[in-house]
Amino acid sequence: MNKNVVYIIGLLMMVTSCSDFLEPKSQSEFVPKNAVSLNEMLLGDAYPQPNVSSCYLFSLQTMLDDDICCSSLPYTAYQVAQLPGYNALYSWQPDMFYLMGEANIFYNVWESYYQFILGANAALDYIDDMVGTYEEKAIVKAQSYALRALYYFNLVNLFGEPYNHNKKALGVPLKISSELTSTLPARNTVEEVYTQIEKDLNEAEKFYLSLPESSQFSKNYRTSLPMVQLLKSRVYLHMERWSEAAEYADKVISDWSFSLVDLNTLPAPTAKEPYYNFISFDCSETIWLYGSVDDVTKYNRFIIGGQDKQPRWYMFNASTDLLTGYVGGDLRKERYIVKEYSDPTIYLTFGKYLISSTHVPSSGTEFGVAFRLAEAYLNLAEGAALSNDPVTARAAINTLREHRFTPETYTPMPELTGQDLVDYIRQERRLELCYEGFRWFDLRRYGMPSFSRDWVVNGEKVATYVIAEKDPSYTLPIPEQVLEKNKNLEQNTLANPR
Repeated sequence: MNKNVVYIIGLLMMVTSCSDFLEPKSQSEFVPKNAVSLNEMLLGDAYPQPNVSSCYLFSLQTMLDDDICCSSLPYTAYQVAQLPGYNALYSWQPDMFYLMGEANIFYNVWESYYQFILGANAALDYIDDMVGTYEEKAIVKAQSYALRALYYFNLVNLFGEPYNHNKKALGVPLKISSELTSTLPARNTVEEVYTQIEKDLNEAEKFYLSLPESSQFSKNYRTSLPMVQLLKSRVYLHMERWSEAAEYADKVISDWSFSLVDLNTLPAPTAKEPYYNFISFDCSETIWLYGSVDDVTKYNRFIIGGQDKQPRWYMFNASTDLLTGYVGGDLRKERYIVKEYSDPTIYLTFGKYLISSTHVPSSGTEFGVAFRLAEAYLNLAEGAALSNDPVTARAAINTLREHRFTPETYTPMPELTGQDLVDYIRQERRLELCYEGFRWFDLRRYGMPSFSRDWVVNGEKVATYVIAEKDPSYTLPIPEQVLEKNKNLEQNTLANPR
């Protein structure tokens, strides 16, 4: 099959992929005949990119944590019918997906993840039968294993209990082949899913290491060896394998040429060009780019107001708890978090990508998420701190902070040890990685602490929602649409309505 035809078919499959679930068409219709063509097909079938149909893969987790709050501004909402759906998500309702569907804002990320998994599975199923060199086949395998590991990691952290809380709990179904079967998959345990994630990452690392160095990393929007190493570090934090988390984070820092951006060296922000694009290969911290802007911000960019000559406001703002964490001289608050255009005293719940008065990121052209070097320093610090190596932990945090504070305000962190050191590192993690999809997953592995959020409508607080410590709501319900299609799936234990 012609390479360009294969690529076009791959893109066409993605246009409809968000409405299907593990229902591949006849594989013979789109399987290429050589490894190079299959590698191209991966871009359309297995990668979340701006130029494919957006499925909002990462938009749920940015709405669930304590870094987000409701705007306190008075307004007249012009999308009133959607408010109950947003309220259900914001308040962790057990029937959130039903209510979101009623409000016409439900997007089935469960199905979307499995469609991308299907693309990776198909590549792995067919690659050995392709014509091509070892290197051409190995690069396809490395990418497919890396992508599948990422998707299962995100899925199990949305719909399964935290690994360090109950690894025997039900996670998500493991589908590791594109083969059609008559048996609908049941849910594997959280532990089984993590075992597969680690196995996939080990395979990805093995194949990358077998390739020439020039094929291990390239700024070509595909996965890479440092991406795999950083993801392994992230996974090991969740598994509480602290020394391995530190080890792989250190590989990313020491073995590659990425470098932290000194926020002091960026051009001074102006009203027209206030933000630097950290989600770009122009940024020296960037390891991998993926997903569109809409994949991350579909829900938290909900607009209110805008009628009867009112300004356009966003419904959701950065929480006071987050903002007060940035002390004097910390440049991250101004560099990372986008301000409300109509009122620069209000901080919103997104940022790090390029946005200005003349440029609004487009879902079709702009990446929304990146693996960044900063995470490696934070993973190294936490892993080292919990492996009884406070010297390494403090050094990693000091290096990061030195690039984030003005010279006259930067001071090394206190010489903390034990839990005080871990708490300090985790606070730095919150400030550094805000609105990148980490916080909700981190809260889960921190023990699922209790916190509350106010629901504010037209400037008035109408409800306060509390998520209790170890609340069942820390694990999302499986969407009813998924349960209806697969009777072998068991629903999660759900919290009482709030």
